[in-house]
Amino acid sequence: MITFFEAINKAKNYLAEYDVPVEITVIDRFSEGWLFCFQSREFLETGDFSTQLIGNCPFIIDKDSGKIYELGTAYPLDIYLKEYENKKNKTQC
Repeated sequence: MITFFEAINKAKNYLAEYDVPVEITVIDRFSEGWLFCFQSREFLETGDFSTQLIGNCPFIIDKDSGKIYELGTAYPLDIYLKEYENKKNKTQC
């Protein structure tokens, strides 16, 4: 099991792979781990829509394994979270 601070560091390392500076915009804890959303730093500072990231899917860091799971962007976030929780519950049975 990993701590919140370990999850934050893991998320920052994961986001360091982007070619542009990005900032975590949302962190939400749920029963299976932490959900992270992010956006380009420039967009957050200027609001210039041309600097927004495209396809920057939220991701989960699993509290038990520390694995990163990328979610999608085509559907509402709730659908991806339910899908993730269902898959995790099935593997634990």
